[in-house]
Amino acid sequence: MFTWLGELIARRPLLIILAWGLVIGGGVIWAVLGAEAPPGDVGSFLPADSPHNRAMALLREAFPTIAARSRIVIIAQRRTGLTPEDFDWLARAARAAGDATEGRVLSPALPFLMPRLVSRDQQAAMAVVSLSSNFISPATKAAVERVEAIVRADPPAGLAVEITGTAGIGRDYAIHTARALDATTWVTVIAVLTILIIVYRSPVGALIPLVSIGASVYLAFVMLAMLTVAGWDISDMERIFAVVLIFGAGVDYALFWIARYRESLRAGFDFDLSAAAATRQAGPSILASAATTICGLTCMVATDLVPTRNAGRVLAAVLSIALLAALTLSPALARLLGRALFWPIGPGGRPSIGQRLIWPALADRVTRRPGVSLLVGTLLLGGLALRSLSIQPRFDALSELPPDSSSSRGYDIAREHFSKGQLYSNALLLHFEQPTAAMSDLKSISRAVTDRAGALEGVYDVYSLDAPLGGSGGGATPLVGTLLSRLTREFYLSADSRVLRLEILIDREPFSPEAMAIVDKVRAIAGEVAAEQTRAGRGTEVLLAGPTPYVIAVRSVAGRDLRRVMLLATAVIVLIVLGLIRDVPLTLFMVLATWLTYGATLCLSEWFFVHVMGLGGLDWKVRLIVFVIVVAVGQDYNIFLVTRLLQERARGDDAEAARRAIISTGAVISSCGIIMAATLGSLWAGGLSLLKQTGFTLALGILIDTFFVRPLLIPSFFMVTRRWKRRAGLEQGTNV
Repeated sequence: MFTWLGELIARRPLLIILAWGLVIGGGVIWAVLGAEAPPGDVGSFLPADSPHNRAMALLREAFPTIAARSRIVIIAQRRTGLTPEDFDWLARAARAAGDATEGRVLSPALPFLMPRLVSRDQQAAMAVVSLSSNFISPATKAAVERVEAIVRADPPAGLAVEITGTAGIGRDYAIHTARALDATTWVTVIAVLTILIIVYRSPVGALIPLVSIGASVYLAFVMLAMLTVAGWDISDMERIFAVVLIFGAGVDYALFWIARYRESLRAGFDFDLSAAAATRQAGPSILASAATTICGLTCMVATDLVPTRNAGRVLAAVLSIALLAALTLSPALARLLGRALFWPIGPGGRPSIGQRLIWPALADRVTRRPGVSLLVGTLLLGGLALRSLSIQPRFDALSELPPDSSSSRGYDIAREHFSKGQLYSNALLLHFEQPTAAMSDLKSISRAVTDRAGALEGVYDVYSLDAPLGGSGGGATPLVGTLLSRLTREFYLSADSRVLRLEILIDREPFSPEAMAIVDKVRAIAGEVAAEQTRAGRGTEVLLAGPTPYVIAVRSVAGRDLRRVMLLATAVIVLIVLGLIRDVPLTLFMVLATWLTYGATLCLSEWFFVHVMGLGGLDWKVRLIVFVIVVAVGQDYNIFLVTRLLQERARGDDAEAARRAIISTGAVISSCGIIMAATLGSLWAGGLSLLKQTGFTLALGILIDTFFVRPLLIPSFFMVTRRWKRRAGLEQGTNV
């Protein structure tokens, strides 16, 4: 296949370029004339059978008027104390927001809600709009923007008004993610262009990979737009990772081919023969390298969390386009330009300082004492990787509040005037197998759970059938009592008396380990009460819904997903590498080395973000993203080195083969590693906490693999095992 492709590139480069031009032209036409996807709802991020999803479904069925998948919180503050005009305005704004979103509204206009929605110092008040859409979805974003237009129109002078709550956070996160996409794209392009010019010392040579991969980025975005219209859920976060992966990996693949092309030209071959030889020699390693990354990303499709599963299929698809461009369009452009590709220095320009000094010196050191290099390097990485096993991921979604956003300012107001759990209450549901006729029995059950849960340290209050105003709600006036008697069933007991609802307010950060531990204790208490009712002949199911139970469910599913992807991706990568190099020990060590790189990277990144940046730890999403990319992309450079090493072995002894492989691939692989690290590191420019952590960690992992694992550990292991095989009489031929 690569022989035929090489001949096509050598003799018909213009044909390949025209074919790409037609495809890009079709993409432009679709982008101009194609339909846009209407705002939709992404549904639940958890698997369908998740207990939290069952709780939400039961909540919507039993309490349709108050059930919500996300909430808009309008919060108003006046330091000198809220005035009657402020309360009147907030009530009007809340009604208008409800009309604009078709959501259920809770505001201080309802007397029995005053203790919950108005701060004790009378300086802040809230109105809550319940939505049926997920907090991160186009539908929620549109609803929040309608509400924001209402509250920004004519607030009383001096009244600070912000939009927060889960829906407000989701909207602000979407806005900042879109900005991060633009910032990351520009930083990526500038970084790649700058590095390419330094590497090639030729502006034309720098533009070829950039143009070809830029074309693949455009086609990838057109494809994603088509898939969105077809019903796929594709977020800006996935587009951000698509940009950095396409530029990073795609430019790497293009550089692998151009390095071989230039090497053939320096050896005296003409342009046609050099193009054909470069494709024939570099094509298999480029394909295998891309296959490890694409298949590693595809393994994410096997996860249960919806965003992770979507990212797997999206990123694998777009990276396939980059691979195609690197194997066809970039070589065709390079061949068409001929000698102009390397202007002004020419293809035979003076080797860089790395090729003349750095890589020969390193190669001599490694080949003289491979055993020492292997032992010291493996122990160093292994020690750091071992320490990474004790790292606990952080599930604090509030740490990702976009800086200087309305949701962040609103959350700060809420924390100042209300309990920590006021914005993020959790619903405890007791689902009886059979309806209970006696209200006294239901109140007895509710009282037992309320008293025992309310006594837990960290539980601020419990609202229930027995205590509709909460334990700190105080007495009710006759008017309020009459209103409560009509609304109690709507809030705390289903129409068929089979579902009892309690609302738990926790005075801890809602996504903190402390809050999750409290929710687990509340679940256990409700289970004990439920067990007593079961002995009485009535089975009871205990379910929890809300922000803290949600993140508990995410923690459980994410842990399973990470283990599953680790096993699947490792198995797939082993098969791909083994199929290419046909050497079992070397294959296993290559994969082990990237595993150790992953662990060491996590350890060093955790230290940096905790002790330098002052954060609480690494976000849980970083682990999965970094594993797939570091372990998969890390194999790219190892494969390129090993294939060259095995080819050189046919010409001389093992030490000389390792020396030649390190020197000949050192410059191009180092350039590729720097480019990949720069593109992945450009995620920092996105500004969001997740992007900063992911960008830094990925860049660090790629640099460790590029400048430590690839030039030191892989050649050392090759030489040590070859010596052992010769002494043991197990020497066999190895094919590439």
